[in-house]
Amino acid sequence: MPPARRLTRRSVVFSLALLSACGLLRGHWFAPDIRQNHASHVVFAEGSFLDGVASMMSAAANVVTAIALVYLATKLPIGMATQSRAAPLRQESRGRLSTAAPLSPTLSPQIRKGSDVEEGFGRQVSVERPDLGNAVELRGGGGKSHVAFTRLDGDAVLIMDSPESIMAMKSVFKRLCTCSKELLSVSDVIKVHSLLGEPVDEEEEKHMTKFFKTSDKAQKSITFETFMDWWSNLHDSSADPDQYYSSERYRQRFKVLQSRLKDPKIANISTITEGDPSSRRFRVFFEASGGDRLSPWHDIPLKNNDASYNFICEIPKWTRKKYEIATGEAMNPIKQDVKNGVLREYKWGDMLFNYGAFPQTWEDPKHVSEETGCPGDNDPIDVIELGTRQRPVGSITRVKIIGVIAMIDDDETDWKVLALAMDDDRSANVNDLNDLDAHMPGVTQSLTHWLRMYKTSEGKPENRFGCDGKPQSAAFAQRIVQECHEAWRQLLAQSNASGKMKKVSSGSNIATDLALDD
Repeated sequence: MPPARRLTRRSVVFSLALLSACGLLRGHWFAPDIRQNHASHVVFAEGSFLDGVASMMSAAANVVTAIALVYLATKLPIGMATQSRAAPLRQESRGRLSTAAPLSPTLSPQIRKGSDVEEGFGRQVSVERPDLGNAVELRGGGGKSHVAFTRLDGDAVLIMDSPESIMAMKSVFKRLCTCSKELLSVSDVIKVHSLLGEPVDEEEEKHMTKFFKTSDKAQKSITFETFMDWWSNLHDSSADPDQYYSSERYRQRFKVLQSRLKDPKIANISTITEGDPSSRRFRVFFEASGGDRLSPWHDIPLKNNDASYNFICEIPKWTRKKYEIATGEAMNPIKQDVKNGVLREYKWGDMLFNYGAFPQTWEDPKHVSEETGCPGDNDPIDVIELGTRQRPVGSITRVKIIGVIAMIDDDETDWKVLALAMDDDRSANVNDLNDLDAHMPGVTQSLTHWLRMYKTSEGKPENRFGCDGKPQSAAFAQRIVQECHEAWRQLLAQSNASGKMKKVSSGSNIATDLALDD
């Protein structure tokens, strides 16, 4: 071990140099008895010169030896004794680590709990992560962490992503599991790709079944570790040096998917379109598991167990088609609004935000608001989602309420709730209007201006506002949403009593069929 020998020779030379320096000293030497005279001068006990030299040399040798031992202890690698017996750790092109022995249950010396990993990654400390499966977390300098999984063949798959991102993928994996052993089938993995917006073609499906070593797409045999191995092979980081597409993009997608699947009832809802998108017959219907249709207005809950709200997107940001929930049609699909026989689009410009509504709310046209002096507009309460992602038509997103704007449209109260998606990167720091102005400066002013002016492009006057045109707080907004929710409950009770509302049962699903009169 050359480094250790160099350190030893250096320490010996250092010790001899100190001892030689001690031998050159002249004069009186410190002795065990030291005292101070009345004149504040330091005096020393009498003794022979040779006794003093011997005493000092012995003390110096002890001190130098101790320093040398401490120095050696701090510099020698902890795993030096075991590294000669361990197989070297190397990183391959697809993010795979190879070891002579499996990582788990008996991890190799380089990746066991508390050890240092120096080859290939710089100095890193590994920590077992049973919450991620058969895995260890590799913590390196600068706060960066990666995760390594053990494969059945003994190799380790290195995922160049944070443990938090892997946890999001693990959560999605578990949500899709339908058996107690937490196993997926090839069909389930194909579903994951579809949910992430990258459907698998026939050739990729053949490659997938070959990779998972199964000919039965329905067989539950894919563990989370095997799934991560597939994901590592599919998104090769060597072809993407900045790791945007192979890491960051999919981290964000899984984060959104994790939020989408948090509530199983919401996760099982899907959308299906009918008709040509450019025609008046185009509709977006909502379906529960099994293909049973439901009403996005009446059957999707307003709130979730974590106190978040369900936002139904009607108009994605950066688009102009005026889609809305058809409150006057059976099962209330989303359709494009029509005026004078013409499909409506916003002419003031593209939407700056995702626009939609909260389910199970209703702005009662018989109730006059104190803040605006006008009755409700006979629709679910409108929501403006201010996140950075574009949400598809019919998507259901968990959001938090930030504030509300009291808009008056054609002498009707038309509340605009300001909300932010729970999976948005700013969500943890934005909880009210003050936070919104701090993290998104000028957004409330731009929103108010857009809402005031957008109808002027059609030759109409500017919209008016209650509350002196100022956005109101999150607490105020929550109170308004709750009032609209109570109004919706009264609407259902009255419709049920008059026989206008029907409950449609199919299997375990019960849907609400209620359409308002035009």
